[in-house]
Amino acid sequence: MGRAKKLCEGLFIFILFSFQAFGQGYVLNMYHFNLQYVAGSEKAMRAGVEKSLEPLLDFYLAHPDWKASFEMQAEYIEYLAENYPKVLAKLKKLAREGQAEMVSFHYSDQLILGFPRLDQKRSLRLTKEVFEQYDIPLSRVIFTQEAQFGEGVCALGKDWGYEVAVITTNQYDWFQDDPGIPYFDCRGLKVLKAENPDMPLEKIKSEEYSGLRVKWYFLGDGEIVVTGGISPYFSFLFKPRDTIIKRMGADFKKLEQEGYKIATVSEYVEALKQNNIQPRPLKPILDAPWRPEDDQGVWTWMGKYVSPWEDDYGVRTENWRARSWLISAERAGISWEQLRTVWKHQLDAEVSDSTGWFPFKVEINYSKEKSQEVIEEVQRLCPECQAEDKSLELAEKFERISEDDFPVGVKVLGATNLAQKFYRVQGIDGLYALEISFKAGRDARVSFPFTGSKIIYSPAMLEAELVKIDLSQIKPPLHYVGLPNGLIGLDEGLWLIRDNRAGMVASGIDPENKEVHFRVKGARGRDFFFRFYILQGPDEPALRFANQLNQTDGDKVWTMTSH
Repeated sequence: MGRAKKLCEGLFIFILFSFQAFGQGYVLNMYHFNLQYVAGSEKAMRAGVEKSLEPLLDFYLAHPDWKASFEMQAEYIEYLAENYPKVLAKLKKLAREGQAEMVSFHYSDQLILGFPRLDQKRSLRLTKEVFEQYDIPLSRVIFTQEAQFGEGVCALGKDWGYEVAVITTNQYDWFQDDPGIPYFDCRGLKVLKAENPDMPLEKIKSEEYSGLRVKWYFLGDGEIVVTGGISPYFSFLFKPRDTIIKRMGADFKKLEQEGYKIATVSEYVEALKQNNIQPRPLKPILDAPWRPEDDQGVWTWMGKYVSPWEDDYGVRTENWRARSWLISAERAGISWEQLRTVWKHQLDAEVSDSTGWFPFKVEINYSKEKSQEVIEEVQRLCPECQAEDKSLELAEKFERISEDDFPVGVKVLGATNLAQKFYRVQGIDGLYALEISFKAGRDARVSFPFTGSKIIYSPAMLEAELVKIDLSQIKPPLHYVGLPNGLIGLDEGLWLIRDNRAGMVASGIDPENKEVHFRVKGARGRDFFFRFYILQGPDEPALRFANQLNQTDGDKVWTMTSH
């Protein structure tokens, strides 16, 4: 017994010395659960709950000292309440006792970088109402579907009381080089980079991080945590595996022995603050999801077709047409209580996975059916409402001109059956319109000359603002943004505005080839139509025109921000 006692004392001294030498460590997990993993599939929804969420909840219930961050859209909570009240009770118990930090920034797992601030405000209102309805504490942490992030997330998140957003390392590294910095400040919101160093942070960057260690054990789809990496797409293999769960438990125990705490994101950020570790200003970035090196921004969801049945253009354009009906109902004075369900349909229609990495037909149909439900519900609630379309008013002022009289050159590549109509808009100085239709080849795009020294655009959820980023302040890869208000600068005082209801795909910013383009790849044989406007003049009128055209209904204060 004496020898055993000495061994225990020695082990305790070793652990204590390790803790003192290296400081407190934090093990972080961010489990992103997506009810719409296969949007529209009830089978996949049930499998996700039964075979991934519930076993993971049981794991944490069996270990009361371990904590984690659970991210899920508010709609998931409603689904559990209706179909799995016992699972919801488990989740609620973990949340109320502080084991599960509940993270939610959207009602549906929307493509938030493709739609305006107004839509996300409605989404956040629904999220707040749902979490209050089921008495589940909602954290002040942001993590989103596909890890989508941009300056608009910071601004809107701050407005709604959020304090920290989590981004992935490759998101930041796509634009900037800043190894070893744990977190940043973006418009008053702290931004935590999910970096996973294998050594104390002070050895990576600076002594100011001395005393704190962090390990990101997991960040990603929660569905695959207990299934050994198998997703609901492979239903015949998708099931919990005891060996995986036991290994995770053994890993956590080992990390505890090394002085780590199995903690939440908020606990780690608080420790950074308590140790007087100050966030650095966030350097310029563009709107981006995770793995931008794979998709170069939002192009995967807005123009890159990977299957014969994919329809990014059709789904996203129809999303915009449906929201025009919804906006008309709001302007007609239809109450929030009456439109609450209609907004749920709209946000479901905007789900990312219906145009994502490899959308199934059921997912594409899901979005299209939801858009149709929006239109039908608005027509029922407001028979006098009509979808507003600014271009219909402007078309009365269109004066046909030749291509030579158009203020910028336009190239259409990889297409056949091309038809172009060029217009001057009478009565509005410096405003021109272009309508283009074509049949796509393997890789088709409409390109405009980009001759400016700055990227000038409105990030998603910041449609009332122009952000100006000098090309020297950012890495210059080809990058695709959603442009919810359709506006991007081609040069100082020269603006391109996409009419979102007349054709919605991503905008490619390509400084190396000096062009801004709109591209569809893999849609051979499909017919496309786009309407663009070119406006010559100052910033403010261009910003105002873009927001009126696309009914973004953002803040009415127009501002400019330079980096």
